Amino acid sequence: MNKFLIIIITLFLPIQLFAADLDCSKLDKLSKDYAKCITEKSKQKGKLIKNKIGDNLEKSGIKEKYKKFDSKKTLKDLFTKE
Repeated sequence: MNKFLIIIITLFLPIQLFAADLDCSKLDKLSKDYAKCITEKSKQKGKLIKNKIGDNLEKSGIKEKYKKFDSKKTLKDLFTKE
């Protein structure tokens, strides 16, 4: 369990956001355009984070282990050797 936590922590620490910055500071903060700008900015950052996490999970092999775990119906099936 400790190894699993260490792997998860190391996957999330190095994530840095380098999205193309939209300049929303020029817009009025109470306008619809400002709200659209902020939502686009957050969507770009969210997609970037999702892609990096997916890549890191594939590299570490956790994604494959999760698929194996998810395909089992009972704990007995999980611990039987194949």
